[in-house]
Formats: sequence, C-alpha cells, structure tokens
Amino acid sequence: MFDFLGKYYPLFLDGTGLTIIISIIGVALGILIGLLIVLMRLSRMSLLQWIARLYIGIVRGTPSMIQVMLIYYTLSKVLPIPQVQLLGSGLDRVIPGALALGINSGAYTAEIFRSGIISISNGQNEAGLSLGLSRQQTMFSVVLPQAIRNILPALGNEFITLIKESSVLFYIGVQEITAQALGVGGTLYDFVPPLLVAGAIYLVLTQVLSQAMQVFEKRMNSKYAY
Repeated sequence: MFDFLGKYYPLFLDGTGLTIIISIIGVALGILIGLLIVLMRLSRMSLLQWIARLYIGIVRGTPSMIQVMLIYYTLSKVLPIPQVQLLGSGLDRVIPGALALGINSGAYTAEIFRSGIISISNGQNEAGLSLGLSRQQTMFSVVLPQAIRNILPALGNEFITLIKESSVLFYIGVQEITAQALGVGGTLYDFVPPLLVAGAIYLVLTQVLSQAMQVFEKRMNSKYAY
C-alpha cells in the first residue's frame, strides 16, 4: 500500500521541511502581531482600541483560505519578490503564505494574550508602579511574564492549529505536505495512501510540538514557583 514511498519520499520530506519553515515564520509573526494588537486593545487611546477590535473581528470572521488568497494576489501585484526556489516552491508564494498565516494567527494570539493579562490581579500593576516603573515597564517586566505562564497551553493549541492551517497554502501553489500528497496521489491515481502519509506527518509534527510545549510549561512553572 505504501510502496510508493520508496520513490516519492523526497517529495514528502520537502513538503515537511517547507511546512516547518512556514509554521515557524507564521508563529513568530503571530506572536509579534498578537503582542502589538493586545497592547493597542488595552491602550487608553480609543482609536487604537477600535483598530485592534476591527482587525480581530475581520480576521476571526473570515475564512483563512480567503485571507491567504487575498494577501497572495495583492502582494504579487505590488511587491516584486525574487523567483527563488525553496524546497520546490517559489518565494513569491512562500512569503505571502507565511505572512497570511502570521496575520491570521495574530488575531487569535492577541485574544490569548489579553485573557492572560486580564487574569493578573491589578495589585501586580500597582506594585510595579509603586516601585517607580512606568506603565510600559510594568507591563513587560511584571505582568506579561506572569500572563505568558498562564496562557502557555492556549498558545500551544494555537501553534498546533497553525501547523494544520498551513495546508490551505496548497491553494496558492505552495508545495507543503498536503500539496505534495495530492501531487503524488494524482500520479498514482490513488489519493488515499498519500493522504494517510500526510496525515501521519501532521500528527507527528503536532505531537512533537505538544510535548515541547509541555516541557516548556513545566520549566516555566518551576522557575516561577512560589
């Protein structure tokens, strides 16, 4: 049933590598965007709050596939990207795809950060301010470290979701795991075995990430134990 792997395993390896690269970029962008959006959401300026709410509402209220295709077709018109190949896909497709995943993840990550921040008692803010720290210093030195510890499980779930969501990049021609499986399936005239392999790869990636997040969570808990 899986004899085809002897011939086509390099394609799955390329797809796996590309999925990992795109997911790492998407996670990094999602964290940065999420932090920015949550700071805007919690700011005292009503305009920044409105922009943050609008961003979160639009991203969470529209399909990720639509977001990916809109960003891809928009960037392809306004931004010249070198035709460099990365594991079988051009950067002109990989970059918009990774950017779209980061933008999508940023909305959910912002809400996760917000839930963690508001879970910290106001006494922590008051303690930081009483020590002479500014509101910004209190946020980054006192509140955020505690909030991150509280939201690690939710962040881990978001990162796992992002890995699986990377499969939508198939629609813009990124040769990630799903695209490679469908390509092999078309060659074999049998899509089930390649898709089973793709599913197994996603399962391994998400399990590895889940275990890594659990280890990180235990270290954070022991570090800040009191």
